Amino acid sequence: MSTSTLPEISAAARAASLLDQHRVARVEATGDGYFDVLGRDAPPIHNIAQWLMRTKFYSTGYQLVRPIGLRLASGIRAPGRDKDRQRIAHWLGLRPGHTILDIGCGPGNFTGWFGAQVFPAGLAVGVDASRQMLRRAVADNSGPCVAYVRADAEHLPFADNVADAVTCLAALYLINEPFLAIQELVRVLAPGGKLAILTSLAPGGVSQSLRGRVMYKTSGVRMFGREEITGFLHGAGLTGVTQHVEGLAQFIIATKANPAVV
Repeated sequence: MSTSTLPEISAAARAASLLDQHRVARVEATGDGYFDVLGRDAPPIHNIAQWLMRTKFYSTGYQLVRPIGLRLASGIRAPGRDKDRQRIAHWLGLRPGHTILDIGCGPGNFTGWFGAQVFPAGLAVGVDASRQMLRRAVADNSGPCVAYVRADAEHLPFADNVADAVTCLAALYLINEPFLAIQELVRVLAPGGKLAILTSLAPGGVSQSLRGRVMYKTSGVRMFGREEITGFLHGAGLTGVTQHVEGLAQFIIATKANPAVV
């Protein structure tokens, strides 16, 4: 949650304080600069896209491949550039002292930048299941307000209502149970906090279209219908659900409602 004074403990220690002891069986401090709550319990790999995400080759080439792929798919400017980051930070209402969780962070392109926006007393925590991606994130996108955790997006290790903002940017379409992951994103978000999701959109906005099924079978990338995620968020009680569509990509912002005052 928000704080306003310069922290006296490390970002990693502050990230560890967000964990829910009832959801975490182990916490391993790795020698690679992140801590691991998964161990060998990584989410299963069902397709080539998920496999690539966990390889050293792809984690190294990700900086080039991901922007090009999303640009071809959507027409959106290559994510990770300052203008895109600033736009997302503006929509999230990020400011110094905030805590943000970046789920499916990959090599930390956004996580590291978010850490600079919430400096000096805030915290940006990148979460990914790939050891290779997290090693790259620590090497390229660390900072005094940045920490990385190896965890499963479908079973986040954090306590309820701990984050002022939660993001899942270009990762949801690779998660085995994406709506279970969304439930988790909402759970860890504090009332009044903002959720941002950047993900795929099926051709024509229909998830079971022929092109969408072919893309999933050939690449492992799930193509979501135009109302699948927004409808789910409405059903979960989020407010201010806004969807921006460009080509085969959708960007969604929503707010977790404050509980009713009785």
